[in-house]
Amino acid sequence: MNSALALYDRMCSAIAECSRVDEAKDIRDKALALEAYYRQARNLDAEREAANVRLRAERRVGELLKDLARAQGERTDLVATLSADGTKSASISEQARCKGPSPYATALAEQGMSRQAAHRFQSLASIPERDFEAALRGPEKPTTAGFLKHAEARKAAQAPSTPRVSDAALWLWGRLRDFENEGYLTRGGDRFFDGMTEAMRADVRRLAPLVANFLNDLECCLEPA
Repeated sequence: MNSALALYDRMCSAIAECSRVDEAKDIRDKALALEAYYRQARNLDAEREAANVRLRAERRVGELLKDLARAQGERTDLVATLSADGTKSASISEQARCKGPSPYATALAEQGMSRQAAHRFQSLASIPERDFEAALRGPEKPTTAGFLKHAEARKAAQAPSTPRVSDAALWLWGRLRDFENEGYLTRGGDRFFDGMTEAMRADVRRLAPLVANFLNDLECCLEPA
């Protein structure tokens, strides 16, 4: 047990000292193999320690990936061409062809890491250290999926809630905007009666005062207290 604990401590220290993606990824892969071995051996304590090391290594991989520049790397082997004044230059299209992959893309390719895995590791790196350490000490064996699910729930809980606009409010707002957008507010009222039937006129005479009272009440509600 003491030897397993010493190995755990050494691997955790090595993770903290990693300065390259390949270093952290190598520790992660070794911890993953140990985790599978201890699971098969039904050594739950050692399995959990291996899982903790793996998660720490994945988090460190994510931190290092975040630090890599994602812009395409410049190369010096541009194809030179002669411009009109006789000076050497390279066209934009030639420059684009001569640019190599970004350090980020290079790191993924060298480690055989998918962009989905890289995204998961960077999501682990985005979890506050205090929350990360607390989850490692939790009663259940920690998993990458569990960490990310917890992080998403925490992010959603912290996001400001947007009040839902009621259907009635949307309808009223839309009708008033229609009056403005269609230019009805600048037209004389008599123009609306052209072509109306007598039944339509009767409805307008009956409803117009009610609508006017409603708009008056609405204006009072909008006045600041």
